[in-house]
Amino acid sequence: MTRAASSAVTEPALPPSTGFFTALGIGIRAMRRRPLLATVFLTVTVFQGMLQGLLIWALKRVLESFGAAHGASGRALLVGSALILGIWLFRSASAALAEIVSVHLSHGVEIESMLAVLAKLLSLSVRFFDKNSRGDVVMASYYDLKGIRSVTMEVGHIALYASQIAGLAVAAAFMSPKLAAIGLIAIPIGAIPAYWLGSEITEDARSERTAVTTLYDSFMQIAAGMRIIKVNRNQGRLLDRAKHIGHQLQEYLVRQAKNRGLSRFLLETVGGLGLILVLTIGGRDVANGVLPWQSLLGLLVAVMAVYSPMVGLLQLHSTIRAAIPSLDRVNLILAEEPEVGDRPNARPLTEAPNTIELRDVSFAYDGQRTLEGVSGTFYRGETIGIVGPSGAGKSTLISLLLRFYDPTSGAILFDGVDLRDIRHADLMALSAIVLQEPFIFADTVANNIRLGRPDASLDEVIAAAQAANVHDEIMQMQLGYDTLLGVGRLSRGVSGGQRQRICIASALLKNAPMLFLDEATSSLDSMSEKLVQAAIERLMRGRTTFVIAHRLSTLRDADRILVIDDGALVGLGAHEELMSQCVTYRRLWEHQTSALAEMTRPQRASLAGVIDA
Repeated sequence: MTRAASSAVTEPALPPSTGFFTALGIGIRAMRRRPLLATVFLTVTVFQGMLQGLLIWALKRVLESFGAAHGASGRALLVGSALILGIWLFRSASAALAEIVSVHLSHGVEIESMLAVLAKLLSLSVRFFDKNSRGDVVMASYYDLKGIRSVTMEVGHIALYASQIAGLAVAAAFMSPKLAAIGLIAIPIGAIPAYWLGSEITEDARSERTAVTTLYDSFMQIAAGMRIIKVNRNQGRLLDRAKHIGHQLQEYLVRQAKNRGLSRFLLETVGGLGLILVLTIGGRDVANGVLPWQSLLGLLVAVMAVYSPMVGLLQLHSTIRAAIPSLDRVNLILAEEPEVGDRPNARPLTEAPNTIELRDVSFAYDGQRTLEGVSGTFYRGETIGIVGPSGAGKSTLISLLLRFYDPTSGAILFDGVDLRDIRHADLMALSAIVLQEPFIFADTVANNIRLGRPDASLDEVIAAAQAANVHDEIMQMQLGYDTLLGVGRLSRGVSGGQRQRICIASALLKNAPMLFLDEATSSLDSMSEKLVQAAIERLMRGRTTFVIAHRLSTLRDADRILVIDDGALVGLGAHEELMSQCVTYRRLWEHQTSALAEMTRPQRASLAGVIDA
């Protein structure tokens, strides 16, 4: 087994931050947010539990009627049987109502928590998603929220089990206080092992969560990278890795089951000893005429019945213990603060700035430097190309201009105002971005184009699609602009060029004055690139545009080109100026032109339209 596969599961888990009673408090607070439902649930649950003791008392009364005269016995038997039936029906109705209300309550809490987590995730900075795997985010958004639901339900079960134990204990005490005490003394003794084993259940649940997260990541990688997996014949390696993780996951689950089973065994063993004591001592009292046999039988039934809610409490304890890692993760996400947020009294930004200044901007990600001392001033309406070798820091610069991150040192100034003192929402409203890998939502074509302007009319959507050179292809789809995009049987897949032009149509419709293009044509074939490039030229008109481009020929008409090498600014100027003064730019240009010269004539002809553009 590869080291990566092993370390993916054995990485350190989150440190414990939630204890059993703290976790229980989370469920109680969740119920308090729905006071009416919680009150109905707890009232019905307690009523159901108390009826359990009343049922034992009624059974004893029926048994006592056998010792009376035959006439009285028959009448008492009929009345007692009717009473038992009535109590039984009331208890069953209470249980059914409690179940309905508990589902309504717990699922409502789960949905509310899911929306809270979703709102928090949408508010967090880009760095959070860079630091956390997709599998972990999916786990927190769905799997972990089940922990909140289960804890909420267990709060109600505590009331049920406690009321059942109380009702049975009262019924037993009425029959014989001494024997009731002997039989029920095992309850606190039997609870001790469960407390000891609870922390082990929590730790195994933490390991289980880590393993499940790794499996989630594996499935997502398989779904996204199947072509690469098949070409490189990685199926066996990925399957072996999944088997290894699956075996570890099984081990964690089995250990949890063993601890739960051991707790139950110890509890029932102690309970069995208590029952034997009641039978032995009570049998002697019956033989001596101190205790009626009906009372002993009723008491034995009560003591035996009390262990059902005790086992329920034990399972409840294990369930909450196992839910603690999920509660920890949800709490950590809800406590997370965006790394990029508005400063107090942040200024509004109502229009694109006249000047954008980079003042000695540096940036390091997790201690690794990616930009160092970049400076430059750019003006409204300019097209600024950004070029450099792979890994030079080009995309990092775009991320800083959009304030997905803040500089480690230095500042970005809009009309002399630090970008950190400007409202981030305003910056987003005035910006549009087209990425190398276009992102399409699982929605209709029209709604994908409306991303930046949800209230746009269909005519406006069509006009944007026409300007992006994609309208005709949309109309060839079965449902036109109502065609569902994305993955699935009911969705229609689209080519990379079509996805890119749909994203460009979205940027055109948003009509933002600042535009950021990150290698928007590098992954396309020549014909698709030509269509996309023409759409991009329309998009760039009249806007302040920053363009990262792999093919330098597409930037010859840029007002200025910013050259980055190993995180440092090594050139800034027009194409001709850089060819004479910037060694890095000249080397990149010569490398691309020599590569073009080595192509066959048909290959050069296929690229001619793109290069001329």
